[in-house]
Amino acid sequence: MGALALRDLPDWPAAMNRDTALAYTQVAEAQLRAWERAGRVSFRARGPRGGALALRSDLDAALVDMFTADTEEDLDFGD
Repeated sequence: MGALALRDLPDWPAAMNRDTALAYTQVAEAQLRAWERAGRVSFRARGPRGGALALRSDLDAALVDMFTADTEEDLDFGD
């Protein structure tokens, strides 16, 4: 996939429904559900016709934590 020019990047809303949140974060739906279970991200009925929305700032914080958290993950690939 090629890089997008800055002018081609979308303007992401401050709150997003589930589909938009998945497109924004590019994580798997299972990861988004895990963030919900952990209380990192919560969808609330605040959108049009009661649609559930999550704050972009919560999604951003969850992404930052995902990439900066100390993990005990074994990254030894047997080399």
